[in-house]
Amino acid sequence: MIETLPASWYRDPHQYHRERQMIFGRHWLVAAHESQLPSPQGAMAVTVAGWSLLLVRDQDTIRGFHNVCRHRAAPLVWDGEAAACAQLRCRYHGWRYALDGRLTHTANFGEAFDPDEWGLHPIHVAVWRGMVFVNLSDSMAPPPLEDALTGLREAAASLPLESMRAWKTARHRLRADWKTYVENYLEGYHIAWMHPGLTREISLRDYTVAVDGRAAVHRVPTKPGAISQGFWAWLWPNVALNVYGDGMSIERMNPLGPGECEIVYTYLFPPGRPAQEMEESIALSGAVTAEDVQICEAVQRNLDAGVYDTGRLSPRHENGVAAFQRWVRSALAATDQPDKAEQKRADAKA
Repeated sequence: MIETLPASWYRDPHQYHRERQMIFGRHWLVAAHESQLPSPQGAMAVTVAGWSLLLVRDQDTIRGFHNVCRHRAAPLVWDGEAAACAQLRCRYHGWRYALDGRLTHTANFGEAFDPDEWGLHPIHVAVWRGMVFVNLSDSMAPPPLEDALTGLREAAASLPLESMRAWKTARHRLRADWKTYVENYLEGYHIAWMHPGLTREISLRDYTVAVDGRAAVHRVPTKPGAISQGFWAWLWPNVALNVYGDGMSIERMNPLGPGECEIVYTYLFPPGRPAQEMEESIALSGAVTAEDVQICEAVQRNLDAGVYDTGRLSPRHENGVAAFQRWVRSALAATDQPDKAEQKRADAKA
């Protein structure tokens, strides 16, 4: 039998710091959909694992930066905001930056210094089928995004992802560790007990999760006339693609701290879809999410209580959970070496 991760990994502040640096600070992450960025010029701010980020469109180019002014660390765009603009301006003291990150103006600053040395801190950006990925690694050349998409590219090849347009964003804040929620997504074992509406529409006996590369694809045979037919896939470390009928959602599982996370849904539909139909689809998604939130928060309370330490996973029903926990262990195996920020602090104290 496969042993689970220890309960302490879901509540310990040091563990959260390790995961933030070694998982979210090094791997490709979905940050947004292309259709959320104003065109032809504009910017959008998103938060990922505590990092405030800027996605900037300048004609046909999409760039990424930390949403941190080099003056006194204020944001240039409020979190979740998207705005058309030809330049970026700090919300605090008015410093201005070009869309390529160069500092162009310091309002009433009165001190001469080289603006070329004070541009915004860049991040790596890549786009795949309308989804904007970021990588926060210090490396000049992180592993290619294509390598991270193994297992998802072929499974999603027939889906009309590029034709979708963002309609609405919904956020759900949970008193649960991000891993608790991810593990819930990666198995259908709980559906019969937690999702009565979904249970009536699918064949649970034939429900499987196929793990390929760093992706997990749900194979869900549905009964005749089911409205829940679709495609559900998860990609390491924290994003799911839920495609159903004529719509889809990008579901980001964003850690907020030890024992806390936020689920961010970006709902997308083809152009011209009636608003009422889109809202009905979102309402169905919200009902299932509410059921998942209830059980994940209850599980987290028990993980925090100190009674449960480790459990066992079903090889048949929880192979996706087992793969995820294996990848978490692997990503953290390099934490014997301190990250650069920690090393700088240690050197300064010496």
